[in-house]
Parts: sequence; structure tokens; C-alpha cells
Amino acid sequence: MSGIFISHSSRDHSDAEDVAARLRGQGYQSLFLDFDPADGIPAGRNWEREIYARLRACSGVVLLCSEHSMASDWCFAEITHARALGKHLFPVIISACELRPLLQDTQTTDLRGDREAGFQRLWRGLRSAGLDPADAFDWDIDRPPYPGLTPFIDRDAAVFFGRDEEQRNCLDRLEQMSRYGGDRLLLLAGASGSGKSSLVRAGVIPKLARMPEWLVLEPMRPRQDPLEALSGVLRRAFETTSDTPNLQLFSTQPECADDDQALAVAIAQLQLAADHGDKPVLLVIDQLEELLTADKEAAARFVSLLKLAVTCEPGQLFCLATLRSDHLAALQSHPLWQQTRFLELTLGPMTPSHFAEIIARPAQVAGIELESGLVETMVRDTGTADALPLLAFTLNRLWRDFGSDGRITLAEYRDRIGGLEGSIRQEAEAVLASQAPDAGQLVELRRMFRNLVRVDAAGNYTRRAMQLRDIPASIRPLIEAFISARLLVSGQEESDAEAPGPSGTGTLEVAHEALFRAWDKLKRWLDEDRAFLLWRQHIAPDAEAWHARPKEQGLLLRGGPLAEAERWLDERSDELGEVLGRFILASRKLARRNRFIRRLGVAVITLSLVLVTWLAFELAQQRREVLRQLVNSYWNIAIAARDAEHNALKAAHHFTRVADRTAATERMNALVSAGLLTGGVELRGIIELAQNADEVQTLPGDSVALIRMQQQAQLWDLTTGAMLAGTSHPDLLMHSAITGGRRIVTLARDGSLKLWGPSQPEIEQMHPGARGIEIDQTGKRLLSWSEEGSIRLWSLADGHEISRTELSKPVADVRFLGSSGKLLAWSSDGMLQTWHPEGAQPTARWNSGCKVQGTALSPDNTGLVTWCGKTLMLHDASAGRVIASWLSAEPVDAAQFLPASGVIFSWNEAQGRVRVWSAEDGKARFDEPLQHGGSIARAVPTADGRHLVTSGSGNQINLWDLELGELAARGQHGSGATLVRARISGDGERILAWSRESGARLWDSATMNPLSLPLLHPVPISGARFFDHDQGILSWDQGTSLRIWRRNPPREATAPAAPPTDATRNTAEAASVADQINSLPLSLIDRLRRAGLLNYRILNRQNEMLLLASDTKARTVGLDTDAYPISAPLTLDERIRGGFFDADSGRILLWGDSSVRLWDGVSSRALGALMRSDVLFPGGGARAAEGLLIWEPQRARLWRWPALDGGESNVELRLSRVSGTRLDPQDGIKILDREEWCETVKAKQPAPVGCGSIGSTHGNQ
Repeated sequence: MSGIFISHSSRDHSDAEDVAARLRGQGYQSLFLDFDPADGIPAGRNWEREIYARLRACSGVVLLCSEHSMASDWCFAEITHARALGKHLFPVIISACELRPLLQDTQTTDLRGDREAGFQRLWRGLRSAGLDPADAFDWDIDRPPYPGLTPFIDRDAAVFFGRDEEQRNCLDRLEQMSRYGGDRLLLLAGASGSGKSSLVRAGVIPKLARMPEWLVLEPMRPRQDPLEALSGVLRRAFETTSDTPNLQLFSTQPECADDDQALAVAIAQLQLAADHGDKPVLLVIDQLEELLTADKEAAARFVSLLKLAVTCEPGQLFCLATLRSDHLAALQSHPLWQQTRFLELTLGPMTPSHFAEIIARPAQVAGIELESGLVETMVRDTGTADALPLLAFTLNRLWRDFGSDGRITLAEYRDRIGGLEGSIRQEAEAVLASQAPDAGQLVELRRMFRNLVRVDAAGNYTRRAMQLRDIPASIRPLIEAFISARLLVSGQEESDAEAPGPSGTGTLEVAHEALFRAWDKLKRWLDEDRAFLLWRQHIAPDAEAWHARPKEQGLLLRGGPLAEAERWLDERSDELGEVLGRFILASRKLARRNRFIRRLGVAVITLSLVLVTWLAFELAQQRREVLRQLVNSYWNIAIAARDAEHNALKAAHHFTRVADRTAATERMNALVSAGLLTGGVELRGIIELAQNADEVQTLPGDSVALIRMQQQAQLWDLTTGAMLAGTSHPDLLMHSAITGGRRIVTLARDGSLKLWGPSQPEIEQMHPGARGIEIDQTGKRLLSWSEEGSIRLWSLADGHEISRTELSKPVADVRFLGSSGKLLAWSSDGMLQTWHPEGAQPTARWNSGCKVQGTALSPDNTGLVTWCGKTLMLHDASAGRVIASWLSAEPVDAAQFLPASGVIFSWNEAQGRVRVWSAEDGKARFDEPLQHGGSIARAVPTADGRHLVTSGSGNQINLWDLELGELAARGQHGSGATLVRARISGDGERILAWSRESGARLWDSATMNPLSLPLLHPVPISGARFFDHDQGILSWDQGTSLRIWRRNPPREATAPAAPPTDATRNTAEAASVADQINSLPLSLIDRLRRAGLLNYRILNRQNEMLLLASDTKARTVGLDTDAYPISAPLTLDERIRGGFFDADSGRILLWGDSSVRLWDGVSSRALGALMRSDVLFPGGGARAAEGLLIWEPQRARLWRWPALDGGESNVELRLSRVSGTRLDPQDGIKILDREEWCETVKAKQPAPVGCGSIGSTHGNQ
């Protein structure tokens, strides 16, 4: 980028050099001279294109006027181009010449007389035009305008945009702290990926560095040794002085540990050495949360030094630290930080306008032209929580791969790098492909990534550093490639990110945690290794405690935890580290010694014959004990996976492992727990296509799928897995449609139009330039149209042309106007018109007054809503007029009528807001919008129009009550940040949601409880649809695979039901124990009194069990023995409203006003995840029989807990068949490919769908 462009003739070379040197002397460092080896045109670049790119990027043009330049066509072109771009022109006359006419109105500077006075006038003119070098930063041409995943540094200040307000707030707060005293520690807290580090390094530090009253130290990161990092910062600060500080005092050695004033003394010494007086010194700590995982002694010493240095008086050390907001609570509660005073600034999320600045303004600085529409498209794509790092990486790739010609296009963004979500994934896969690692190297790479990640309390993957020396030599070239691609960062890059490549020392970490979520292969690796990662994190503190006190045997592992640790030791001994490995070995040694001592003691006092018997008994006991520990381990893993990790597949597999190793009640409990997760949805077939699908369509009442793939389309039978029909076009297919009679229409880019279907003749027509098609509600007529206004109507029966209309102007879209038989068209200028296809003239024509972006038709086909920008308009489509118009607070991306309700809803995708309006006058139904909590991908109303489902970023599916305008229920689809899309079933009772990262899943629309396991593919999923009256589910992926799933509604956990015919309201409060004391035995009363249960309510009383509750806790009391055993508390998250004990199964049912849960009455285990609902009808009746039926006079809901089919000897194998998954040796989820699934299922199903030709590449095709 050239801040000042010097236009001159090549014959005025010496004058141009003199002017450039003087400009640099005034502080203008960013200049452009075509002959300058530093600032001019780089070798190999197009001369003319580079000139114009620099003109676009510059802030002003100094034109050296001479007879040579005034005669130069190139100089004239530069002048005209600069004026057209609105650049400031500063003509400087260096010799006698006649100025060109277009310069006559511009003030000139004449250097022919008093040259120095002339230059002074030029400097004043530049500054008066706003080109003061003190107000702006020059772009370092050696740095990229988009740094990518690595944080911005101070040299990037010229291209750092989007956080002006936050930058001012931070500078103002530091100035207030310095001027008025008080707290001297400022925390800048923000979410991961919000740009905290870049704001401080490229926004705050460069500004403060220009202020002579501040001495700003180089930023530091604590990493594993914060004392070493602090010493390095101070050592480099003293290098510019003649003084040498005593940094040994920062050590954790005992002789230094009591000197907490070491940092304060060093800062005072630095002020004196730098001749800084008593002015403020700023220490910048980036990623303060690393202190929580750093070496404990070093972290404690660092905090002690810092705490005293920022509180001592007099003192001038100020500290600015960045912190992930999800670590703030942990930091405040940590013993090191208690009583530490600080001020906090919160960094909020980016808005669309901020994203637009981040994209467009660095391009202006660098002279890069962005194609029209690129900025808007990229802003629309910033819908996930990872938007900022994904955007940063994508922009860096666009600049690096396509910016050399000075222009970046929409096609390069969408098609070449795969858009925002595809950029990191594509880059990572490209690195792997370029290095072509063998199987052994991939194993080492996967092991290395396990050492670069932690799992935080929320279940998200966060980065951690590892030593470069620990990287095996076999994958060092591979790691160098990842560093070169800016996906990994070596320790040497902390202060200067210019020199990639690992050395023998230093650290390695991922450039940003977005890599864990955006690269599918890595995420799949980590998900499969999640159990090991969580176990390693959980046990590491115990190992460290034992390492500090190795003689305390009470710290060693025993029983089930030891068995699990020994399993990991056998499988992954090389990843445990020295301390953890020794900890497990010491535990094993103690267990063996205790076992030996126990056996030896028995052997001494037992006869030889008894000894033989005892040994046999001991072996059986050991076997039973090992099995018991194994079952307990599987159960605990399942509970943790279900309730903490939210990994339903892992939980279900471990529950089936328990079922396969137990019997009777315990086996049935495991089957119920697994059945609650599976919900009866089963994988029935896998179809492999010849190429990936561009679009998949299904019919609500049929079992077929229409697949569009580039130049061909195919119709598949989802019951048999056979292809029923297909066609191909010479050009790329744009649209396809199918009717209930399996009549199919396809339209290609060349205008070819085909009508075809199974057992039907193929008919081909041509409609040159056609861009859209639509089938009317009767399924008999086809509409096609072109942007030029050519509209044709066809018969679907025989393909003949019914009518043809040629409009006088281009159109944006055309569609059928409901069942009226009319057509509706609108153009980009806001004109709408309707007409009968057979008529020559429009039946109505009117102007909306703005550029129509979209339309939606009312259920009765008479009303029409359109939107443009923030404006919504309600039209009478039959009369052709605008009824009402109103403004939304934010731009409208889409709108729709609610079914049978007289209501319109609109939404803004990026801001995630839905607004509800009256369909009569456009008045808002609610004061505030419905806020999704992220961007919105889909908004779908239920069939009755009472509820709305929104899905989008933030892994949320929200159910909204449109009568109350509030959230009714929320589902969490997967973990981390994911973009969710959803469809609703025809009866409105079920939601099918899917995301690329978490697969598809079935949900109950009224309660947002999941009704199935995640429906996964080996590669990321692209979409999912219902078929066959919503009883079937079809999912497809980004590869070539389709998976066919079938529902089993009786096995789904909840469903709406009809109230019983003998329904009566039951509003009476359950009686307390004290109220029923006369009906209870004295011994039982005494037992309840001693246990403090007399104030509990009696929920259910049977011969062998008493079920009691108080507030959120319930207890059972056994009545079949005089001991009256009392269970452990059974707890709900709310006040328990009712309960039931089923004597046959031994299970207990508890429910509140908005939740319900099933328990095992013997072990007090919760058998299912807490199921939530806002439709438990408080004040209505309740009855427990084969589940729970709760009702009010007009509605009811059934809750049931079906067990996974346990009729087979191997239940885990059955789960693999119905889910298409299994557990791998590391307890991760392995998604079966078609061949693996077919081999698994063939034993029970002789001819599985799609398994007819395993050796082929695309199944039954």
C-alpha cells in the first residue's frame, strides 16, 4: 500500500527521489515510486495493473509537474484515474510547463523559487487534507493485509479494523487508571475467537507506544513457565539501556521466594535506566488463562510478584491482560487470585458492520479490489461462534492464493476455497495431501494433536502447548508444512510470526481453536479420543499430588479406577508421561502387594485341601469382582457420556455393554437406558452414488428420493435401494422437481427441460435462458421463466406448451399465485404484476416502491407479503395494491405467513432475530424480537401456527410460543459451535435437525427432547429429509452416501395423546407423613422420625414400598423388612409434583411441572437423562401405566421408557446395526462405512438395502 503516490515522469528521476526523501523525513513512510526497489513494483508483477492498484490504495497523489510529465500519456492516465477515485491531488511544479486543463482548478505548489518555502506549503496542504502521518499507521508491505489465524501484531496496526470503539474504551480506561489512581490491573475478557489478542497487540499497544508518557513492554504469554516469559520481556526491555537487572530474583528457588518486591524493583530500575521518570509502564499479558494450567509453583510466584507490583505505592506498573470469558469465574475462585483487585472490560461479539470493515478496509489499504457482492456474501456467512477466526483464515487464504493480481472474486471465495466453513478444512486437507503421510505418520500426527488439546468444563476443545523436542522426527516435515500454512504456530513465532518451522527447542500449538471444530478429520479424531483426554485430565491432579507426596499410599488408585488406568497404560503408555505412568505402576504394585498379603494370610491358616477349594473360590470371586468393576466402569462411563459429555452414542454403546454382561433387573435397567437414547430409529440401508449429490428431494407420502448430481438426475426407491429411473443433460442441472405421481422435471443451464419418470416416456423441450421452474398445486402444469421476462406454461401430462408470455422488462422471479390459476411476477425495480397465462395483458400491475427481495403468499392465496431492506409490505394480490407497509428494526432476509392465524413472521439471518406482525395492519405482536442466540438458518412454523422452530448457529434449536412471544423449549444439537438446520414433520410433532459436525437427529417438537441417537455418516452430513408419511428419514453427506433410517414411534420417549375418557382433574396436594401418622406402624414412624422424613409428602404407597418427597428430593422406604431401608435421595431440578412406584419392574417415576425422570428403585440410579417439557399441564391429571400420561381436558401427553430390544445375545452388536456405529479400541465412536455395516447386518438381515454389490463403487447403480 502507498499512503502517498508520487506521479512523475521517468525523466524527472532525481526530483522524485528528493521529494520521496523529504516525505519520509516528515514521517510519511508508506510511499510509492515505480523505480524504488523498496516501495515500487515487485518483480514479476503487471506494471499497469500495479500502478492502478496503488492508486486505489493511496490516500493522496503528489504530482511532479514538468514538461515531461505533462506530455506523458501515463502521467495523464494516473491523474484522471486518481480524480475518478476521489483522491487528493497535490500538483508540485518542478520546472516550467503548461498544466493540463483538468489541473486548472487545483491549488499548486511551486518549487522553482524558494524551494524550502514551497515544501513547507506542501506539508501544510497534506495535513490540512487529513494526511497527517501522526494520525495513521503505515502498512508494512512485508506483512499480509490479512494475518490469518495468528493474532495481529503491532506492525499490523494499519490493517486492523472493526474494533474502534473497544480500542477507545481500553485506552480511556488505562488513561483513567494512570491519571486518577486506584486499580492498576485491567482484564479484557471475551469469548474464544473474539479477537482479544489482536485488539491489544494491533489496536492498543501501537497507540500507547506513540504516547511519550507511556513505556510499553513487549507482550508476553504465560505458557507453562510465566516467570521465564516475564524475565524475557524485561531482559529485552533493558537491552536498549546500559543497565542490567537482577532477573534471578524471579526464580522459584527458596532463597528468592520471599522477595515479592522483585518485579516492582525491576520496573523502577527500568524507569530510571530508560530516563522515563515516574511515568507509567504497561505490562501486557496475553491469554492470562494459561496461568491456570501453568507450573503451579511458577504461577504462584508470578502472581505474587504481579500482585505486589500493581498495588505497591508509589508504583507505576500497570497491567493489561486478555482472558477468555469462560475462564473468568475459575480465575476469580482460584486461590492465587483471591483478594486480587482488577477492573474488567468485556469484548462483545462482532456485528455485521464490524465484519464488513474487517473484510473491506484492509483490502483498500493494500490496493486489492473485492468483487461486488463478496463482502456481503462473506458477512452473511459469519453466523457461527467461530466466525472471526474462520473469517481471518479465509481472508488470508484469499489474499495469499488469489491476491497477486490485485483482485479477489466471489467465485474464488465460494468455489475455489469452499467459503468460510470450507477454507480451514480444505487447507488442512491440502497440507496432508501434499505431504502424503503413510499410516505410521498419521498415527504419530494424531498422537501429537492429542497433546495439543484439552477439554474444558463446557466440553469444548481448547489448545495447549507441547515441546517441539517431543515431536517424532518422522513427522517433522509434516509439522513444518502445517506451520507454513499457519495452522500450527511454533514458539519462535510468538514475537515475530515470520519464520515458520520447528526447531529443537520451543513450543508448538494450534494457531486457533477454530481448527478443532472446522477440520472434520481432526474433530473426528478428537471425538474418538475424548474418553482418553477426559480421563487423562481427570487423573492428572491425583498423579501430581502423589508425585509431591509419594509415601502417602492413600493417594494411589484402587478398584475400578485402577482397572481403567491399567487399560490406558496398556493401550497408550507412551502418551501418559513419566509422572502419570509411575503413578499407575505404583498403584498396581500396591494392589498386587495387598492381594498377596491377603492371600498369604489365608494360606497360613488353611489346610491344603481347603487351600485348593479356597483358591478356586478366590478365582471365581476375582472373576466376579473384575466383572463387577468392569460393569461399574461401563455404567459410569455411560452416565458421564450421557450427562456430562452429551455424547448419546457413546453412552448407548456402554449401556449395551452393561446389558451384555449382566442379567435380570440390572440388564433391563441398561436396556431401558439405552432404549431412551435410541428411540427406535434404525438404519435400514446405505446407498452409494456415483458422485456427490447437489440436491435431494423426497415426497411426503412416498418412499422415493430424487437426486440431482451435476448433469444428471436419478430417482431411487428407498424401500429396495434400487434406482427406478434417471436422465442426463448436456449442461449443468439448475433445478429439479417431482410430483406425487412420480412425474419429474429437470432444467439445465442451457435451457433444456425434461419431463420423465419411472415407466414414463422422456419428453424434452427447450426454453432458452430459463432460470427457474415451479409445479402448480394440482400437479398438472409446469411454469418456467427466464430473467429476460420469457414465461412459458407446460402440460406435465404430455409436455406440450400451453402458453407463452414475453414481458417487456426483466423479472426477478415468477411463481403460481396459489390455486387461483394466475401467475405472479416481480422485477428488480419493485414492479409486481399478475395475469392469467392465457391472457395477453396483466390482470393487475402495481409498484411496491422498492427493490423486492422476496415474496410469500398467504394460506388463502389472497394476501402477499414482500420485503426489501427493512421494509415489509402487505399486498392484496387479487386487486393488485399495497394494503400496508411497515419497518422492521433490522433488515429482513425472509418472511412468511403463519398457517391459519392471520400472522406474519420475518427474520434477520445474521442477527438471529424473528419478529411477529399482524397480517392485517403490520403491527408488531410483541415489543421485543424472538432472539435465537446466534444466526438463523431456518425458521419453520408448526402446522397449527401456534409455535415456531428456529435453527442456526450456536448448536441451538429453539421452539417459540407465538401466543406468548417467548421461548417454549430449547434443544442442543451437538457440542461446540455448529450451524443447525431443521425440518418439521407434516403433523408438526417431530423435528428433524442436522448439522455438518453433529449429524442428523429426531426431536419432539413440543418439548425439544431428542428422540433418537445422532444419525451419522463417516463424512460430514449435507442434509436430511422425512419420507413415507414421516416414518422414514433420509440423510446424505458431502461424499456420495445416502443413509435410509426408519422410525418406530411406539419406542419414542414422548408423544401427544388423547385425554382418557374418564379424565378427572387431580389438584389435591399429596398428604404428608405427619397427616397419615395414624395409619402407619409405630416402628415405621420411629424410623421416619429418626431419618427426618416426617414432613415429607407421601407420593405413592404400596405393600412393599413407600415413596416420599419434599421439595426437589424423593426417598423410598422399604416396607417388606422391619429395618425399613431408606434409599439415597432421588433429585429433580425442580419441586417434585408427583411420583409412582412400579412394583413389577422396581422402577420409580418422578415428575415436576416441567421435567420427568425414571429411576431404578433398588440402586437409586437414574435410568434416563432428564426429559424436559413445558407441557406437563400443571393442575391436570396424571396416571402411570406403561409410562406416564398427563392430561388436561383438551390435551394429553404420554411419556414412556421402552427398552432396547434385548432378545439378542449380543445387544451391543444390535446397536451397531441400528446406529451404523461401534466403539473403537479407544472408546471413541467409529462410524461404519457401507461395507462394514453390511457385514455387521447380514447375519440378521439377508439382503440389506444397498448391500447387493459391496465390491462396486456405487452400490446397486
